[in-house]
Amino acid sequence: MPTRLPRLKWHRALPLVSLAVALGLLLVMLIGVDRIVADDLTRRARFRIGQAAQTYAEELNRDLSQRALALDLLANSGALTSPDAGPQAWRHVLQRFRERDPNFVWLGLVAMDGTVLAGSDGLLEGESIAHRPVFAEGRLAPWFGSFHPPVVLKPLLEAAGEAVPAEVADMAVPVRDAQGRVWAVLASHFDAKAFALLREDVLGPPDGRRAMELAIVNQGRDVVMGYAPLPLGHWPAVRPSHDAPATPVQDDGRRRFMAAHVAVGATGLGLQSGWSVLATQPLDAALAPAHTLQRYVLFWGAVSALLIGGAGAWLSRRLARPYADMLDAVAAHLPSQPEHLPVDQIRDVLQQLVRRAVPAADRSPGEQLLLRLLADAQRLGHMLDQMPAPIFLVGEDGRLVYWNSQAAAVFGWDASAAGQPFDALLQWPDGGARWPGMAASDVGPWSFDAPVQTLAGREVWGAWTVSRLHDAEGHAAGLLAQVRDLTAERQANQRLLEQTETLAAVIQASSDAVISTDEGGRIVLFNPAAERIFGVAATEMLAQPLDRLIPERVRSAHHGEMERFAASRVSRRAMGVGRVAGLRSDGEELVLEASISQTTVQGRRVQTAMLRDVTERVRAERAQIQYQLELSELTHQLMDQERATTRRLAQLLHDRLGQSLTALRLSCEALSVRYGDKSDLGERLGKIDRLSQLALAEVREALVDLRPPLLEDQGLVAALDNEVQLHGRDRGRVALVFDVELQDAGQRWPADVEYAAFMIAREALTNALQHAAARSIQITLSRHAEALNLSVMDDGGGLPAEVAMGRPGHLGLVGMRERALAIHAVLTLGPREGGGTQVALQWEAGQ
Repeated sequence: MPTRLPRLKWHRALPLVSLAVALGLLLVMLIGVDRIVADDLTRRARFRIGQAAQTYAEELNRDLSQRALALDLLANSGALTSPDAGPQAWRHVLQRFRERDPNFVWLGLVAMDGTVLAGSDGLLEGESIAHRPVFAEGRLAPWFGSFHPPVVLKPLLEAAGEAVPAEVADMAVPVRDAQGRVWAVLASHFDAKAFALLREDVLGPPDGRRAMELAIVNQGRDVVMGYAPLPLGHWPAVRPSHDAPATPVQDDGRRRFMAAHVAVGATGLGLQSGWSVLATQPLDAALAPAHTLQRYVLFWGAVSALLIGGAGAWLSRRLARPYADMLDAVAAHLPSQPEHLPVDQIRDVLQQLVRRAVPAADRSPGEQLLLRLLADAQRLGHMLDQMPAPIFLVGEDGRLVYWNSQAAAVFGWDASAAGQPFDALLQWPDGGARWPGMAASDVGPWSFDAPVQTLAGREVWGAWTVSRLHDAEGHAAGLLAQVRDLTAERQANQRLLEQTETLAAVIQASSDAVISTDEGGRIVLFNPAAERIFGVAATEMLAQPLDRLIPERVRSAHHGEMERFAASRVSRRAMGVGRVAGLRSDGEELVLEASISQTTVQGRRVQTAMLRDVTERVRAERAQIQYQLELSELTHQLMDQERATTRRLAQLLHDRLGQSLTALRLSCEALSVRYGDKSDLGERLGKIDRLSQLALAEVREALVDLRPPLLEDQGLVAALDNEVQLHGRDRGRVALVFDVELQDAGQRWPADVEYAAFMIAREALTNALQHAAARSIQITLSRHAEALNLSVMDDGGGLPAEVAMGRPGHLGLVGMRERALAIHAVLTLGPREGGGTQVALQWEAGQ
């Protein structure tokens, strides 16, 4: 039988039990708020600062990319690509673009000598900006400059009644003509207010910022926009936008901050702003909700504990006798030598109170106060249950006593887990960090990262913080655990590791050589393809200078190119843009197509080149070029021989066969006069005369085909005009037009050029008349003595693409191409806009 405790002892101890429960729960809540809520708020602040810096950097990059692409599209389309369009056309294009995007304060088309050819609203036209970086840098590549006041534009804008921004930023792109040559620079100034608006959008409403600040920092580490409360020496290192976690730092006054420093990065055109985004937030401002919650819990918890303890003491004196039996009954359920299990003792007490509860109308004030104590305990348990991180309590006997809803969700515990041995609920890995257990010699707390496996087989990674709890007498009462779930973070790290391994495998399996060098020009990466191409093992090349792979004759030039690339703002040059020379280990020179990129890895600049061996292809290309040159020379000789043969044949037909036919006809006429009275002989002589006339006409027609009339004597213009008139008489239903646009009406070109151009025009005209079913044909001849442009256009059925490229059975087109090749001219055949076919010949002297 349990020993009956003195009535007075339990009467005095009962209010102390309620006070101890309230203080214990208050302690648990304070620890939870401090270690869980504060940790969670710190983690959220780290995430928010990193996300804000990354978002602002990405928004800046996106805005700069859009502006750069818009300027590039404007510079390479419309009237700006034509140097002959004139200032009015240029100004119209610039003005329309500025009306579509009012953020641009000024746009100007600048000649290569720095003179402004045209400007929006006519501003700065005729002025020279050759000394300005927006021109000097913009004529080389797309360029962006940082903020500055609009000193030159301010009086002009005020005079024009325009708003004057406080600061503007410069951006420029080169302008190319139709042949791809840079002939001007498109310069622009746009209002920096757009970046301030982006900053306000990222920061959000002022009442929700909690002292968070965003600042734009230039390459000189000067703040050009925003505010940076953290001193310069305490800034974190600049990180890429895809990997920019916030880090805790302290200033000189030991005030703690959460800060992230993110590079803005290059735009789609390779435009480098040199900017970075610095996001900062005082840690005390981020933890302000936790401190407020601590003060709230401490105040109301202390008030509740004092009220409960005071009420218990008053009731124990006031109601000692009426409740003696009840207290004796409670004491009867407790052992004579109570073990230090405050949770079990409190549970027994509460159960006895509930059993002795009477209907609400008959409850005494003491019963109501005790039941209120039960409700307070339930409310405290509810608050613990709402904590954002898993919390659970393991008793001194190693059994699970309490867990909140987050622990139930993470570890899969239900009501059946109550009282179960903790080691049976979670399986810990062998050889790693694990649960300390009640037998641990030190007093804790313990902090470690470790995985566990739940009963359902799910692996959970967590950051564990375990504290030992003691009762009022200092005895161990259990272990309180707080867990931060790291499973998602570990999975993300695992995916990153897999991606890194995949990238390494791709580099190893690449058929192109991949070589990376550090800032000192020494090799840090040399893949198997590089070993195969250069004939040297990677172990021999690592940490070696790149000069070993470069022929000595080009090393100095290569060093200069690499230095200029490193100093430029370009991050990548694509494969095939240029070819470089390489050197195998056996001394053989290689021809390589190269693409090069540069990036920053852990604060160090790394340059990576991808090289493709095209030595054999270059040899084949050179052999093909030599073959084409020889073929062109042979074609030229054949064309000369054809012209000489044709001239000789025409001369023979004219001087011999033509004269013989003429003599035959005269003889027939004489015989007809003499013997005309003989009908039979006269009829035969008339037939012979008609045949001789027909033969003579055919000889003259052959002479026209073999030796174009007027070509040698009066030139190409007269010969083409005669050809058009001849065909016009034969084809009256087709409208033939011959347009001549020459500086000199008697313009002549070299004889071989005139002959080839005439034969091409004749072939194109014949094709259009015989095969195209055209209603109109236009021949146009233009340019001057140093150049010739000839085009034949019709509105017929058009030329199929496969015929335009040449195919068997269409030797006329092949002949036209060979004639053009013989005089080093360019011949194009294709469909005409609006229907029909166009044949164009372009020849320039010295080409």
